[in-house]
Amino acid sequence: TDVFVPKVYSDLTTRKVLVMEWVDGFRLTDSASLEQYGLDRSKLVDTLVQCSLRQILENGFFHADPHAGNLLACPDGRLCYLDFGMMSYAERAQRNGFLLAVVHIVNRDWTELVRVYQKLGFIPLDTDVRPIEIALEKALPDVLNSEISELNFRNVVNKLGDIFYTFPFSLPPFYIAIIRCLGVLEGLAIQVDPTSRIISEAYPYVASRVLTDPQTDLQEALKRLVLTSDGRIRWSRLEGLLDEARVSKSYDVAAALNLLTDYLITDDGETILNDLADQIVEEADSLGSDSLAFLFKAIQALAINDEVSAVKALRSLQAVISRESDLGEEVKGVLPEPTSSMVRFGKIITLLDVGTDTDFSKFVPVFRKLAQEPKVQRTANEIVARLGERVLSRSLRALFGLPPPVFDGKSHSASTVFEEGLN
Repeated sequence: TDVFVPKVYSDLTTRKVLVMEWVDGFRLTDSASLEQYGLDRSKLVDTLVQCSLRQILENGFFHADPHAGNLLACPDGRLCYLDFGMMSYAERAQRNGFLLAVVHIVNRDWTELVRVYQKLGFIPLDTDVRPIEIALEKALPDVLNSEISELNFRNVVNKLGDIFYTFPFSLPPFYIAIIRCLGVLEGLAIQVDPTSRIISEAYPYVASRVLTDPQTDLQEALKRLVLTSDGRIRWSRLEGLLDEARVSKSYDVAAALNLLTDYLITDDGETILNDLADQIVEEADSLGSDSLAFLFKAIQALAINDEVSAVKALRSLQAVISRESDLGEEVKGVLPEPTSSMVRFGKIITLLDVGTDTDFSKFVPVFRKLAQEPKVQRTANEIVARLGERVLSRSLRALFGLPPPVFDGKSHSASTVFEEGLN
């Protein structure tokens, strides 16, 4: 493990004195010692931030005073926590509320942020919250207009603090303890590594939790992040969330895919399913024969309950789209350039870890669930039929020397070769 906690000598400990074992080490700000023992300061900062986040947001019982004097770098590279005189606890609803607040701040969703604050009891329920939403909208963009990697926690807290004092907020001890803890963490982290930013370090963990935690409030936050108000996917948001989450050590891509597909097969997910079908059919027009063959294999496998073949076909399609080196230069040379939508599709498959060294077995239960879902089978059959008719239409028109067909892209069901919007 990367973290060490000294043994407590209970028989020597009193209500006012905590006696722990002696630990050899040095402060994280001791650059000479870090260099002497060849320790990676960035790794130590990451361990500190990730451990503290899990204390706060998973267990709820956390070290509330992680300043430089309460932390040691051990010669073997482990991070040691000292002085547990200031501890705090947050209930699950409080922990989730704080996590959701981070999500809504990054998402600039002030209405939902205020709603979270009301649920946590920060604002009386009978308060007119519109002025608070306006104040948040005016105050925070100044510190949020940069990328996540550049966000400064102290600046965000200072802006929030001004609003907390202006409006009738009542902050409970747990929230003040968390804010203090994270503020101290970022201050120490910047001393050790000037490029460190607590929000940047924390967001992969937050993204991972939102993507994999089945709790209702976190799943609602996920929907607000990646879906539009009419239920369509914000692809750039989804890609960004997957990209952030994969950095987190605790991220389980199979769990994320399982939750995403759970939503896909609900009544609410039907809009997404139809959109995916339309995009697959439309983008197939721009694919080469190799890519189209892999896509056919994936869709047909789902239609006939062959989940293993579906996973392997998607892997092959991703390789074609990304033009991976193992395809061979002669193969790459004859493939058409993928469209931006197909590049995005390939990137999302990659972010879902469908790669060369992937353990396919972890995806089989998810694809089995999809393959056994009547709604997915029906959609897969429709896609196969629509793609087949388009291929046949192109072939027939080429045989008779006619111009390539133009499709309207609006039909959700299969039609005859000559009926599907040909010009």
